[in-house]
Amino acid sequence: MDEFSVSRRRVGDAIVVAPAGEIDLATVDDLQAAVDAAAGESEQVVLDLREVTFIDSAGLRLVLQSSRAIAGFGVVRGSREVQRVFDLVGLDDRLTMLDRPPGE
Repeated sequence: MDEFSVSRRRVGDAIVVAPAGEIDLATVDDLQAAVDAAAGESEQVVLDLREVTFIDSAGLRLVLQSSRAIAGFGVVRGSREVQRVFDLVGLDDRLTMLDRPPGE
């Protein structure tokens, strides 16, 4: 099993939340806590999925709920495997998708 970690950093007005590893039922609460903390610090939150190796329905639900709750929510595209999941469920068109986080 991949080790899961999540970091937060401020880039200008935005907080970038960067998980690494698998986002699933075992790790989604840690990611939710980081997203909630970021939303408390800024109205601009960017979820950087570039280091995510897998995302399941719990992770997709977190992304969708965050996009509804946070006005300035964006998602940096992940690996081809992660992006394929977004495409399959039609989330790509419903989210603000970015090629890279602000400041890069």
